[in-house]
Amino acid sequence: MRHDKKTIILRICLLLALLLIVTSCTPTIPKEPPKNMEQGEKEGVEQETIEEVEEKEEMIDQENKDEEVDSPAVEIDYQQIQPNEIGHIMVVMYHGIMDNPPYHRTEEDFWKDLKYMYDHNYRPISIQDYVKQNITIEAGYTPIVLTFDDGLPSTFSLIEENGELKADPHCAVGIMERFSETYPDFKARATFYINGHDPFEGAGSVKDRFEYLIERGYDISNHTDTHADLASLNAEEIQKEIGKVDAMIKGILTDYSMDTFSYPFGKRPKEELRKWIGAGSYEGHEYTYQMAFREGPSGPFVPPIHTQFEFYNVPRVRGSEGAEGDLWWYFDFYEKNPKQRYISDGNPNRIAVPEGKESNIQVEALQGKEIYTY
Repeated sequence: MRHDKKTIILRICLLLALLLIVTSCTPTIPKEPPKNMEQGEKEGVEQETIEEVEEKEEMIDQENKDEEVDSPAVEIDYQQIQPNEIGHIMVVMYHGIMDNPPYHRTEEDFWKDLKYMYDHNYRPISIQDYVKQNITIEAGYTPIVLTFDDGLPSTFSLIEENGELKADPHCAVGIMERFSETYPDFKARATFYINGHDPFEGAGSVKDRFEYLIERGYDISNHTDTHADLASLNAEEIQKEIGKVDAMIKGILTDYSMDTFSYPFGKRPKEELRKWIGAGSYEGHEYTYQMAFREGPSGPFVPPIHTQFEFYNVPRVRGSEGAEGDLWWYFDFYEKNPKQRYISDGNPNRIAVPEGKESNIQVEALQGKEIYTY
């Protein structure tokens, strides 16, 4: 019995010794790292500085922007929309908002003009977008350019209300802003060709008036100092008429760019003196203009990239109705001849035209835009 007990005790001791040996040979399993440890915090891995991280983020942001720029525009069914981006773009010439036709429109008639444009898929664009062929309107729509000559208070004037300056609701700008509020997809865009004496007479300074227009997407440009008949002037007189107004506008609107000019009475200088419209100087102030507008449809309303476009003889249609060649005459004409209209494809970087019309495109004027035929 004693022998058995000794044997059992001996076996237990051997087992305990064996367990101690096995335990001492088993590798220790490390604990999981703290959950707030950054992935880069490992032995032998070099940590990025804050500056390096920010630089990488900027590179990623720029790559994303580049991808957005390079991403293709939404494609359209060209056979259904039938864009024609070498078609006609009307430039409309208005003067005042008053009951004195045909050079002026009443408030009701001007609203009627805008409503027709809206209902028949015309959308106003700025004169700068017209010059640069930067047409961003939706596919299927036709751009139209609205211009107002003489800087009359009925086209734009400010009134003071509760200590603030706002557009007179009865002037052309007030009407356009009200129309745009009613129809938000019809932007209020227009160019005002002014003379030199107190343009847009009303409340506020001339600076207040100019800034009000520019801040809201309108444009201002040159119609000579005294509304002169340029056909009767010499080179020095032409430059004085143009240079004084150019200097006046740019003296108020620093760094403002003006690309277009409007002939008073629609009359151009004598042929040998027409170069002074494009460039000249007065009392040390230099001016340049890329384009000049006449009165009346002196030619088809082709866009600036058309081979027949005359940069210093651009036609305008009179904003009136009841006579051949006026605005409403052309509204009717384009209803009967819709293929003559400019129809946008919605992609400002592409000039889309029906096959066979690409020969009308002035390729050097495209500024990197592609030609697409269908």
